[in-house]
Amino acid sequence: MADPNFFPRSKKLTLEQISKLTKINLPISTDKNRVFLDISSLEEASKDDISFLNNKNYIDQFKKSKAGACFFKKDFINIAPKNTIHLVSENPYHSFAIIANAFYPMKDITAAGVHPKAHVETSVNYDDTVQIAPGAVVSSDVIIGSKCLIGANTVILSGVIIGDNTVIGANCTIAYSIIGSNVKIHNGARIGQDGFGFAQNENINIKMPQLGRVLIKDKVEIGSNCSIDRGTGPDTIIGEGTKLDNLVQIGHNAVLGKNCILVAQSGISGSTHIGNNVIIGGQVGIAGHLKIGNNVRIAAKSGVMKNIKDDMTIGGVPSVPINDWHRQTIVLKKLIKKKK
Repeated sequence: MADPNFFPRSKKLTLEQISKLTKINLPISTDKNRVFLDISSLEEASKDDISFLNNKNYIDQFKKSKAGACFFKKDFINIAPKNTIHLVSENPYHSFAIIANAFYPMKDITAAGVHPKAHVETSVNYDDTVQIAPGAVVSSDVIIGSKCLIGANTVILSGVIIGDNTVIGANCTIAYSIIGSNVKIHNGARIGQDGFGFAQNENINIKMPQLGRVLIKDKVEIGSNCSIDRGTGPDTIIGEGTKLDNLVQIGHNAVLGKNCILVAQSGISGSTHIGNNVIIGGQVGIAGHLKIGNNVRIAAKSGVMKNIKDDMTIGGVPSVPINDWHRQTIVLKKLIKKKK
């Protein structure tokens, strides 16, 4: 069970409510009115808890689990514990996430108002549903949508526009940006600062004015200590539903499509365009001015130096199709053994 001091739980859920939320059919003759109190891991779950199996590495824990109900794929129905209600799902982790959010909804931020130790310019446009925490600075002509939270010591510079229901954590800096609705920006993010652009001539590097913006679409999540540079003239764009892990760097003029996932410490160089539904592993580096297609998968620690077509899975430095990368690894191992 999560610590209630930090994660207050909502009301209890019945099986019927769980079924409706996840759109999963319950087993025949199941008591739809049975009540569940919490979510839990397979190992720690009790008869009043709901759990899930989404990884074959946890099959042993699944077989021994005392969970009252469990989400899992139909492939595992023959080894499921008899006393556990079978919640068969095509995507158990997604189903579990729905129920986790039902038990533990985002904290209510309706304790709205501007803290006396915040500084908000008189030209800022916001309503009485907005919460601005102590130490925050909101500069002139900023527009803040309804039910937003601006965290402690965060600085919002002039002209920024923020949509409804957006949460910005503590110690963020946001400039030259237009941010959509239902966006979550975690602590320490830096958005809209100068891109890294210089015109070189012999031994002189002249700074190129960065005259673009950062456009963050709806339902984006930006992890702690991410850095997103504004464009030089074209805008830097983060597509709807895209999620950035902590410590991700986005260079100027980069365009990310919808529903992408970028794992920690990955970096996108300037003017690279990334398609929809792309997954980029941790510590991946992508060179500038490239085009990455839709539904591409990039393995962790890869170095991408050329355009990638739709639906490809790649890995390595320089990156190649994933099967080629595996073959290269096998060949290298054999060469090492021969030398020994």
